[in-house]
Amino acid sequence: MTKITKKDIENFRSAMGTLPSQSPKKTYKYKNDITSIYVKMTDYPKNPYQIIARAVSATWGDNESGSTQKWEKLTPENRYRLALSHLTGNTLPQASEGIQFQFEVNGLSRHDFDQHARARVGAHFMSIGTRDNNKLDADILLYDDVTERMDKEPEYKEKVEEWIKKTKDLYEDSINYSESSWQTGRAFLPQSVNHSYIFGMNYLALKGQMARRLMACEQEGIVALHWLIREQIADIFPLLANFLQPVCDKVKRCVYMEGPEGMTKYFSNLFDGCGRWEVKKEENQVYREFNKSCTDYQRLKELNIPVKEPNEFQHFGFDDYDSLNEKDKKLFESK
Repeated sequence: MTKITKKDIENFRSAMGTLPSQSPKKTYKYKNDITSIYVKMTDYPKNPYQIIARAVSATWGDNESGSTQKWEKLTPENRYRLALSHLTGNTLPQASEGIQFQFEVNGLSRHDFDQHARARVGAHFMSIGTRDNNKLDADILLYDDVTERMDKEPEYKEKVEEWIKKTKDLYEDSINYSESSWQTGRAFLPQSVNHSYIFGMNYLALKGQMARRLMACEQEGIVALHWLIREQIADIFPLLANFLQPVCDKVKRCVYMEGPEGMTKYFSNLFDGCGRWEVKKEENQVYREFNKSCTDYQRLKELNIPVKEPNEFQHFGFDDYDSLNEKDKKLFESK
């Protein structure tokens, strides 16, 4: 039996950043909350289309094969048609629950994480602690309009930098007090502190969350994150990603200003629509707190976030197998 040695423990602590010699150095760094995002897809299915095709065809079969061996008997074109039926909502949705993804995220604020982690069904989140870690080195992540204003107004920039310095100094003073701990210090950490995490989500849950989180009515960090997640899926499974769309693009109208939330549309519209789609109900355009959209798609594009226009999503029919990306074709043709 191999015993855990001091070297093993030091390897653990070095990887986790908890070696005594690794005590983080205090910084006053701040960043734009869009350009700071790091996201990496760390796990995904070998062939999601096979998962879909086997699942949705499971209810048919004779005594000999039953629910099994459908993929092997179908042509690549018919495998595609079966998967397309599911992706367009013409089968039971459970098959999408079998398609699992995992992502690493860093460079996102705590308030963005809080919004993302509201997902409960079909998702799991594991995030860095502020009780178990010294956050002296944590970046402060500021909204794009804050950093833009700082560039234009030296006095405003000075105020922001002064606040960051006082915040970090108070945090340091609190955790260094002999009767305190990192837990005590987190009372002074702002919502804008950098917050890293791992999350997993199945395709059905991801599709539902992206329907809302890709829209400009959400805050910029969470919108940017979901367009980046979508791009990583598109790099491997273009057909799957094609069906990850803002809900407004699916229904071809502004659902934020018209509001799917019943009576709340009359008292909860903080922002204006983004202009991507026409608002058809005039009475819902009267009340809004701020005369702009929550997130500016054009600004996201300028900062290299891969926002797609409505006309860039493809319409696939049952006879469009030949128009598939070669990456998808390869999967439909696999054994």
